Amino acid sequence: MQLELPHLTGPLSATLLVGSDDDLPVLESAYIGSEFADLIELDIFNVLLVTNIDSPEVLRVCGEADVVAILYTNGQKPKGSELKKATEMGITVLATSLSMKSIPAMLKAEFPDLTLKDAT
Repeated sequence: MQLELPHLTGPLSATLLVGSDDDLPVLESAYIGSEFADLIELDIFNVLLVTNIDSPEVLRVCGEADVVAILYTNGQKPKGSELKKATEMGITVLATSLSMKSIPAMLKAEFPDLTLKDAT
């Protein structure tokens, strides 16, 4: 599914931190959680990583898995250096004040063809 701005600003209440409205990624799957070892082991592609962890570890994992976008939840926002690295890696970065637990149902409603792995 093509990620589109109305999906983000509507139900997900997300703000685009890295990337552009005109060049949002295509998503095939979403991984919701903070157990990054599990994400690396999964055989999923074009992943939206949904996490409430603000850590450089998030971007390291993106380099090992096929993550094309990150949605930080619970009001978390990465630091400037992490935003710069995400830009260099070509990863779209979003942030929302919604809780990580509320996101799976919203993703199912907005992206019914998206493969979800809920590891919360």
